Amino acid sequence: MKSREKERLREMQLAFIGKLMAGLSHEFKNHLAIIKELNGLIEDLLILEVPGQSVNSERFKKIIPGINERIAQAAEMCRVLSGFSHRMDQPLSSINVSDVLQEEIYLLRRFAQQKQVHIESLFDGDLPAIFNNPSLLQFAVFCVVWPTLELLEKGGRIVITGTGKNQSVEITAILEGKMERPENDTPWEAMLPQVLEILGAEFSHRINEDGNEDVAITISSIENSYRDNT
Repeated sequence: MKSREKERLREMQLAFIGKLMAGLSHEFKNHLAIIKELNGLIEDLLILEVPGQSVNSERFKKIIPGINERIAQAAEMCRVLSGFSHRMDQPLSSINVSDVLQEEIYLLRRFAQQKQVHIESLFDGDLPAIFNNPSLLQFAVFCVVWPTLELLEKGGRIVITGTGKNQSVEITAILEGKMERPENDTPWEAMLPQVLEILGAEFSHRINEDGNEDVAITISSIENSYRDNT
């Protein structure tokens, strides 16, 4: 790969990571703000308490579960963030495709909710493990999903599936809903062929029997020579 191509790839990967991290940090901030608000309400109620009596006990019982729920959601966000970040530790590793993509779908869900678009996943339970680049795989799927997510109208739906094929995994994004494709590819779509070449993955784009777009990436294990060619 040429030096300029490598540089462009890194720039786009950083932009991809930045978008997902910005969405996650905004959501995390919302959870903290609500926890702070509920904590302030408890403090106000405690000030009104009469010594030896608990006139607000029922209100406490309603407030505390809300705090616990927000804490649990924030903890789940931290778990996903940790997994997503560590995907970049090793250029090549054994990949559980379902786990890798579920992280990404989790991070994309907030953007989908803002657009009132549904994003779902359906993975076979016995997908083969593959030896490849997990972070780059997430980037490839992002290059497929993100342009569609920006174009889909309210009520649209994106279903990401994973199916085992011998020692490969076919990842399909089923794109349902109204959208107007621009004449030219977005920068993400333009980057996809280069990413797929590095992954040694195959690509297909078809219209299914329901008239919706199916975009598929088929990925398998890659040789260690990858390190010398990128």
